[in-house]
Amino acid sequence: MILLARLFEGPNNGMAYAVAPVEDRHKVLPARDPLRDAAELARRGERFLVLYSLSTLTFAEYWREVAEVARRYPVVAGGPHAISDPASLLRLGVKYVVVGDGEVALPAIIERELGRTDEVPPNTLVMEGGRVRAGRRVYAELTQRTYSASLGIYPPIEIMRSCSFRCAFCSTWARGPVRYRPVESAAEMVRAYVAAGRREIRFIAPVGFLYGSEDGRTPNIDALVRLLRAVRDAGGAPYLGTFPSETRPETVTRDVLGAIKPYVANRRIAFGLQTASERLLKAIRRDHDAASVEEAVRVSTAAGFKPVVDVIGGLPGETEEDVLENIREMERLIAMGARVRIHYYIPLPGTPLWGLEPAPPHRLYSEFLRRYRTKVEGYWEEQIALSRKILDTYRELYQSLS
Repeated sequence: MILLARLFEGPNNGMAYAVAPVEDRHKVLPARDPLRDAAELARRGERFLVLYSLSTLTFAEYWREVAEVARRYPVVAGGPHAISDPASLLRLGVKYVVVGDGEVALPAIIERELGRTDEVPPNTLVMEGGRVRAGRRVYAELTQRTYSASLGIYPPIEIMRSCSFRCAFCSTWARGPVRYRPVESAAEMVRAYVAAGRREIRFIAPVGFLYGSEDGRTPNIDALVRLLRAVRDAGGAPYLGTFPSETRPETVTRDVLGAIKPYVANRRIAFGLQTASERLLKAIRRDHDAASVEEAVRVSTAAGFKPVVDVIGGLPGETEEDVLENIREMERLIAMGARVRIHYYIPLPGTPLWGLEPAPPHRLYSEFLRRYRTKVEGYWEEQIALSRKILDTYRELYQSLS
């Protein structure tokens, strides 16, 4: 079986995750023009699948392509968008939509395509006879490697899957029980990264400082130290608590920072306020207040780290008073020594907030950005455009499917 891996500009981390468990047994070919490449394979009489790993942003950009390829060739679609909105992909003609752990799904999909089983693959939805059929749900242990030697893609190492918190703008918490990659598995991957010339080791975790937590909410300092020490011993330079393993403010404690500081290569620690409005904090289910963020900033700076605080403007239902509270709090955090990373709200299907309109970008945010441009990070204008694009895409999509 040939796997035609659709690659996009920028990171293709999800595709590496998809093909890593099977690339030793099946040929993986990168595709930038999947229609052309699939047509050539079909002309040669090859058996193949076209693979897509989709975020909502890539779906918004390429959904018409996905539909066109799926009308002609067998397509497998996975990634966070497939999990969040499988129905649209099935209606566009995608043959297999992966809605759970892909390292379990793809090997079984290949077996089905090779005629060795008739069962619907686990963690997968298919449309047959006008009806949706679902495979059984299977949760993988995080022991599979997640880099692709055949594609040359070495993503940040996933050390934690799913989340115990239920933030309403996110759907990571819907990915099944919280699981952690064993230290030995992480160290083995680090050795492969270092051998490939990649000594900087970053991690993927919904809450970086909760790696190994027994309850999913309280840091396990021993587990953090074991992980970081193993990475160092394997020749890597670990980055934890910064992109893409940002953490939560209540996990930023003196004990945690003191324990990890001898091992981590980063001196930036990123955590989310999201909004200073206590009303909106409750609405988005953050389970913390602004005071805990201020305490995390104090602790970070005292420990010699640079705190970076995430704030979201444009949350559904945001009022001018909420905006003013955000700006006052951001000014306070900057005065305390933090940098602020400001985002415009991105609506994502599958989240509790999906279906609610973003609040229009308030002029006060633009004025704040001009005043504090040397202290503020983020892609405010770009995210406003992305938010609108997603909503416009879904209006077009629903019209085309109606």
